[in-house]
Amino acid sequence: MAKHDPAEKADFTAEDWSFLIVDDNPSALAALRTLMMVLGLAPPLEAAGGAEAQDLVRQHELDCIITDLRMEPMNGVEFVRWLRQSNEAGNPTARVLAISAYRDAEEIAAVAREGADAFLAKPLSLANLRAALDVLVRQSDNFTEIVQAPNGTVNLVAGPLRNT
Repeated sequence: MAKHDPAEKADFTAEDWSFLIVDDNPSALAALRTLMMVLGLAPPLEAAGGAEAQDLVRQHELDCIITDLRMEPMNGVEFVRWLRQSNEAGNPTARVLAISAYRDAEEIAAVAREGADAFLAKPLSLANLRAALDVLVRQSDNFTEIVQAPNGTVNLVAGPLRNT
């Protein structure tokens, strides 16, 4: 069992969670790790792609996974599908935040259908990452897109019910 079952309505914050971050771009991984550390989160496990992430998910009971969508050879949509359908995952109900430099509506809808909890467009900032983590902590059955306006304001856009 993960340290905190995200499905439980417990009084905890993202600071209590264990994380895995997944991105095939080493610079993006480093930037995300730095933002997480500035927010006071525990150092995350890191994977350079979907296959490596699968191995870590098999070995660890994680609370939250932050995954890029555009990776090769296994993309983020395929990884989330595997996570939600796998009987090998340590915690198949871990919260999932999908991230991408591309706001492709079809790709966002696909990852929502596969069971991601939220989407956040790159570039990531302290404000939009904190907002995304807050959404994941109090997650409902709705998929949420976190959108940062040019003026820095962060808005939450509730989407359809997730298929989890």
